[in-house]
Amino acid sequence: MNEPEARKFFAWYSALPIPAKFFVPGNHSTAIEQGLIRASDYPDVTFLIHEQTEWKGLKIFGTPYTPMFFDWAYMKSRSVLDIVWQSIPDDIDILITHGPPKGIFDITGDMRTGEPVHVGSESLTRHVEQRIKPKIHAFGHIHDEPGINNFGTITRGATQFINCACCNLGGQLVNQGHVVEIEP
Repeated sequence: MNEPEARKFFAWYSALPIPAKFFVPGNHSTAIEQGLIRASDYPDVTFLIHEQTEWKGLKIFGTPYTPMFFDWAYMKSRSVLDIVWQSIPDDIDILITHGPPKGIFDITGDMRTGEPVHVGSESLTRHVEQRIKPKIHAFGHIHDEPGINNFGTITRGATQFINCACCNLGGQLVNQGHVVEIEP
């Protein structure tokens, strides 16, 4: 459980002098998944656990789920994830998923061979590009590692894809995040 670290983060995040704070948990958010930390504990932060909110006319949807990898938080089999992605509404402006779509900033070294492999969700790619078509799809989960850079932005179709993972595979802060300005 990572409750002490998470509480420290939320105390810092809650105190930031910014007009809106959104949080989408991920595979390391065990204290949230287990109910040790609740959204009601931090009323200045909008938790998006497979749900939608609206801010300044923008529809924002956040979901923590990623393909199964070890026994961490918010993991689902790839076949179940297709059903999960189907429940994301079509008219979302900003989609925030913990994990990436397949083929977009989702490369990691295969644990057996060390060869680079794409590990994102293929069904998420399909839903984002064919149905949801958000202005922005932001995610993290897949970190930079030696010889592999996943942090960055790319535009495909009408969607700007952003891998926001700031730490490398070793947990060291190597990227400073992204600032994105969009018009509602």
